[in-house]
Amino acid sequence: MKKLIYTSLFALLVCFTAQGQKVLTLEECINIALDNNLNIKRARNTAIGARSGFTQSKLNFLPFVSARSGANWNEGNALNTAFERVSVNNWNANSSVNASINIFNGLATINTLTQSKLQYEASLDNIENTMLNTKVSIVGAYLAVIQGRENLNISEQALSILEEQLSREEKREAAGVGNMESVYNFRSRVANQRLDVVSNQNRLKSGELTLIQLLLLDPSDDYEFPPLTVSDALLSSSLPEYKEVYEKTISFSPSLRASESQLKASQKGVQIAKSNRLPSLGASAGYSTGWTSSSDETFLDQYDLNQRKSLGFNLSIPIFNNGRTSNQIQQAKVRMMGSELDLEIAKNTLTNLVQQAYLDLVNAHSQYQAANENMEALNKSFEFSKNRYESGTTDFVTYLQNLNEKNQGEFRLANAKYAFLLRDLVLKLYMGEQQLGN
Repeated sequence: MKKLIYTSLFALLVCFTAQGQKVLTLEECINIALDNNLNIKRARNTAIGARSGFTQSKLNFLPFVSARSGANWNEGNALNTAFERVSVNNWNANSSVNASINIFNGLATINTLTQSKLQYEASLDNIENTMLNTKVSIVGAYLAVIQGRENLNISEQALSILEEQLSREEKREAAGVGNMESVYNFRSRVANQRLDVVSNQNRLKSGELTLIQLLLLDPSDDYEFPPLTVSDALLSSSLPEYKEVYEKTISFSPSLRASESQLKASQKGVQIAKSNRLPSLGASAGYSTGWTSSSDETFLDQYDLNQRKSLGFNLSIPIFNNGRTSNQIQQAKVRMMGSELDLEIAKNTLTNLVQQAYLDLVNAHSQYQAANENMEALNKSFEFSKNRYESGTTDFVTYLQNLNEKNQGEFRLANAKYAFLLRDLVLKLYMGEQQLGN
């Protein structure tokens, strides 16, 4: 009866614990990271500013129009048209509308429009690149958690085998057919294996904390990260050629697109600076009228009679401005050369990244194949050794050696499997073939 009660209470505890856990798949983790990541938010803020600049550069083609109206009261002495001093005490009112438009300014307005558009496109590519880097970080952290849990399961399974053998040896010793040496040997091995289990538990908790911190979630909450299904077809599939991987990565890379757009924008900046050496032509038009209390005419009559209209063209030819234009051109060229270097650095960085990622994928693939073949042989060897040990035809040292080799083989196989999966996912992300998250 007590056993039934304890079993029921334990089942309820497990149920409540499971309900309190938040299960987060890899896809959900990536979506959370894309929503919470501060670097992505900063990149989006930068894009908002760039879009505002692009909008303003389009509005710069429109004319500038302003209206003005005012009223003034004057009291005191003044000279009239006959140069006689007279007393003044009157009200004046005036209204005006003025408009101006740029006709030609050395194509600066057009080049500014193109430059701001390129800067806006670069800001969008920077968002995409930041999101890509975030996805790569989450994939690595998530797989580290899954790999850590599998390593923990392997060490727990080894502990279970040793505990079964220890129980068997203790029973044999109690029955007088065994010996205490075997019992002590198994107890020592069980203790060591329990230490391995604790170490793997700590590594798993550390990996989970790293992932939770990347997601900017509350570490006090309980999370569960389900394992990924790794198909045999993926593990045994042939690898793509490096040239294909490189070309797809270069073509997709948002960081390269951003650097290329920034270079084009800086080239437009040089043209904008050079436009200050060219003449500029503008047109203006105005309308004004007014009223004064000194006149005997009515307010409306004065506003009708005092109308003034104007239309003008303004040509400005730069001759010398203390060397400012030359200095601005030189600074624009320096910024352009900096953008050229940034593009070269981005290309070199991406090339090195692809080369390393592809090499890691090839090595992980070959390592998995070797670990898988090795595991098949180790499983057969362990089963043979276990049967011989239980039948008394081999000693404890041989059995323990085979068990250790089997455990190490399982660790190597698990690590190789997830190492291959990580590098395959990352490379596909860089090539634009793997769409994870929103």
